[in-house]
Amino acid sequence: MPGNPLEHRLGTVHRRAMNRAAFFTHLTETDPRLFPNGMTAAQRTGLSVKLDVWAGWYAADHPLTFLAAALGQIFRETGGRMEPVLEAFAPDRATSAERLQKAFDAGRLKWVREPYWMADETGRHPVGGGDIQLTHRRNYLGAEEGLKRRFGVSVGLGENYDLILDPVVSAHVAYSGMIEGWFRPCKLADFCSDAGLDYAAARDIVNGDAKMIGEEIARNCEIFEAALRAAGADKDFGPPERAVAWPGRVRPSLLQRFLSLFQRLVSRFRQIDSCR
Repeated sequence: MPGNPLEHRLGTVHRRAMNRAAFFTHLTETDPRLFPNGMTAAQRTGLSVKLDVWAGWYAADHPLTFLAAALGQIFRETGGRMEPVLEAFAPDRATSAERLQKAFDAGRLKWVREPYWMADETGRHPVGGGDIQLTHRRNYLGAEEGLKRRFGVSVGLGENYDLILDPVVSAHVAYSGMIEGWFRPCKLADFCSDAGLDYAAARDIVNGDAKMIGEEIARNCEIFEAALRAAGADKDFGPPERAVAWPGRVRPSLLQRFLSLFQRLVSRFRQIDSCR
């Protein structure tokens, strides 16, 4: 009988945490459709931060398919870079706004009714930014309030939009936004059924273009889910490999931490087991 005999007598089973190396090997060798040329150091680092944030704050309360759904959407939203970016992959917000205006004037953004990239009342350009592209000041403010409500922290997104480019903040906004429905009036649990999580339809959480690119999103999510399972993440996700600290200014009080924990427990019990 393998393992520690005392563990077997006590009815306990030793489990290994997720094998990160196996996760990356699956994505670059076993099924390299998303990364046919391998991964850059930036892609690997971006994914590692996302895994660490999930391990530290979400893995105990949410099914693995929620992580796969987020990673599949992030792949699309970041153009495969797997790290926070500005819209049009610009180096700064002003350049992003210029590129978007040029595309709008050329008729390449037919779905945009009114340019949202113009400087707002703060003088800043609320162009898309992050792992999941936040646009409009109201969404930056909404993400700030959501993080404060969920975790009791204030990172200052309303005062500095570029904080969405912080990899920890951005991962939290992506995960919590999809879990709680910050971006559009739907959330991940809405797409759960006895058959599991409908990755294609869940594109509507981020953008209303599921009919056009839902199949692409589903492919992305399924590849990430397979990589996570190949690495054993479905058995024991394990702890973060590196510290993933908030860049925010406010340390949550004891009461805020208690309320945050209570909210997460309530959310966990409301989720549908079939999404696991």
